[in-house]
Amino acid sequence: MRFLNCAYAIEVLNGRLNGSSADVELNRTGNSNTSYVKKINGRSLVSANCQKFNIQRFLKEQGLLVSEKKKIKKEVFAPTLPHKFANEDIFGFMKAQNITITNEEYEQLDEDEKNLFVSNGKKGYKQNTTKKRKSKFLMSPLVNISNRQIATEFKVCNTSDDNMIYNVESYSGFMTGISNIDINGIGEFKISDKTSEFRDYTIEENINEDEITLNKDEKLKRIISAVKGLQFLSIEGNQNNYLTDTTPKVVILGEYSWGNNVFYGVIKDKGIDIEALKESIIDNEDFRISPIWIGISSKVYNENYKDQIEKLQERLKEDFIKIGTVGEAFRNYIEFLKETF
Repeated sequence: MRFLNCAYAIEVLNGRLNGSSADVELNRTGNSNTSYVKKINGRSLVSANCQKFNIQRFLKEQGLLVSEKKKIKKEVFAPTLPHKFANEDIFGFMKAQNITITNEEYEQLDEDEKNLFVSNGKKGYKQNTTKKRKSKFLMSPLVNISNRQIATEFKVCNTSDDNMIYNVESYSGFMTGISNIDINGIGEFKISDKTSEFRDYTIEENINEDEITLNKDEKLKRIISAVKGLQFLSIEGNQNNYLTDTTPKVVILGEYSWGNNVFYGVIKDKGIDIEALKESIIDNEDFRISPIWIGISSKVYNENYKDQIEKLQERLKEDFIKIGTVGEAFRNYIEFLKETF
């Protein structure tokens, strides 16, 4: 088994990357017209779902097919064809559906989607399917580790009559997250008749192994696109007045064959915790199957990271630890992946 362990950090000077609902927020201003951000224990965060949504946009930009959900009657319909759609392959799905559609709705589906339905006489077509695929790209939220301060900005909307006052939450800080990518799992699919287990296709779908088998190049393109989706992470939300560069400014990459994310808790606001990193590397050495790449961007504002590369080079003398820029870390890992896949 091959799992790419990744720890990374983005830097927000003044942003609001992931909104929240007023229904789950405490209104401290008395103004009901307030736009909130996601937070936990006072710390701003960007959910894993938000990150994956934006990585999915990158997959599409790379020319990979990405599925779209459709609302049919009161249910959400997703194709769940992971051999065809890269996002379903990489991020997984859960489908428990018993749905009947009309002949007209059936004709609007493409051929692969039509194969998921059977005739239901005069009522149209029906589908009764339960299947689930585990995500091959596990992610944590990005959490602000530098402070617990959420600013409430006072805003005024000019109108032809009275002006309208409203509030907007925003924040700044150093936000870190971790992710694991199952290198062997991407592009591998299972056909089963057991509803209780993970399966990509049911026996009733009449899918054979040849139809869903991806070649090496197709698998590799999906994996590399997923990795680059993190490297060039561009979170789309709330950028109109809060334009923020959301690409990682610090990253640690390495492949392991077992266990939790090796680099969890290593990236701190005051710099990379070298002792914690060394301890974790030693504890997990039996499972390491690649070099470890550490990248720090020269664009980072955090003063604690200005001399980090020199400190790391001074204290981490192991040949398998490669230290450089964020771009170098990702590029060198991708070259390693191409050579060993």
